[in-house]
Amino acid sequence: MDALFAKYPEQCTINTIGQSYEGRVINAIIINPTQVKTVILVANLQGREWASMTSAIYIIHELIRNTKSYPEAANFRWIIVPISNPDGYEYTRAEDRNWNKNRVPKLDDNVGVDLNRNFGYMWELLTNDEDANPNRETYRGMKPFSEPESRAIKDLLVMNEDAYLYVDMHVGGQLILIPWGYTDKPAPNANFLRSVAQAGSSAILSRTSQYYIVGTLGELFNHQPGTSMDYCYSIGIKVCVEIRLTSEELVSDPKNIIPHGQEALAAVLAMAVKVNGP
Repeated sequence: MDALFAKYPEQCTINTIGQSYEGRVINAIIINPTQVKTVILVANLQGREWASMTSAIYIIHELIRNTKSYPEAANFRWIIVPISNPDGYEYTRAEDRNWNKNRVPKLDDNVGVDLNRNFGYMWELLTNDEDANPNRETYRGMKPFSEPESRAIKDLLVMNEDAYLYVDMHVGGQLILIPWGYTDKPAPNANFLRSVAQAGSSAILSRTSQYYIVGTLGELFNHQPGTSMDYCYSIGIKVCVEIRLTSEELVSDPKNIIPHGQEALAAVLAMAVKVNGP
């Protein structure tokens, strides 16, 4: 990102939005900084989900270096955080490829919190006992926003609560999820949310012939309180979704890095255009 900013300073800026427990900076790149309509992408909340990070980086490179190929993108200010859990990501590189959480010490020599269960909307709703166990990979933390990384994303969202679209990028399942994650109760404007997600799914199908299923967590899996998607929607951002890239659970073949990035970019751009309207 530093190299891109040095070469294309008129197209992008870099902001530090927070710092991890181990002192690593959490950076956001802002593309088309003078535009008003904002799209926010966050990747790698869970350290092991490398394909979300590489897809975010692919989007950054394409929007800056290949601008003319995506004329619709020029209508938006893009805020992209490719590595929102830098300690967890580094730990997956150095020690344990399957590590999910951040690296903050917890009770009884346990380490880390699942950041995508640490956001302050319906956090207190415990649907799975493992989420309250510090020894488990889905541990939600002692309280909402207990972690510096989730607080950094919270602050970014609050500062941009008039954003058009928020996409939390994850790995596994070829899905585009819409609120709510914590309940089967329909979210406000659920039909519109579903139509936006469907636009993303259709764009992926056209671009790479891969089919992404649209639905809520309750429809497709189990309920999950405390997600960034639900928190985002609770503060009034127009559309908040979670995309789960790749059909693999975790490790992708390196030859699929670019196709996964193409899927992510196609979906995100189509959803942004859909939210923006005619």
